[in-house]
Amino acid sequence: MDWQSTRASAGGWTMRNLITIAVVVVVGLVAFNYFQTGELAILPGGAASDDAQELNRLRGEFRRAAQELRQAGRSASVSGLDTTGDVEIALNRIEGIERDLQKMRQQVDDAKLRGQIDELLAEIAKYKSDIS
Repeated sequence: MDWQSTRASAGGWTMRNLITIAVVVVVGLVAFNYFQTGELAILPGGAASDDAQELNRLRGEFRRAAQELRQAGRSASVSGLDTTGDVEIALNRIEGIERDLQKMRQQVDDAKLRGQIDELLAEIAKYKSDIS
């Protein structure tokens, strides 16, 4: 009888661990997809249009360029190095992203997607006014 109660206890402990692992994996997938697509979903939406994927790509590029610009500013202030080339490259990338978004906005028919493009364009405009 002791053997069976120990076995049931060990089986319950193992099941609890499996459930905990499954919950952690699901939460991790949801968090990853939220940061990649902006949607709370376990798996990325396969129905996302090419335009929506392009918008997400441009959003990511803008955030990377903005980060590079901030890093160049920090490097210049801390070490006194000339980072004007890095700043110019990042600014040119941001300008290119803005042009791509404006072009994309003219071609998109979906009002929701157009609204998201407008939000990103407003974010870029605010960022540019903040750094100038």
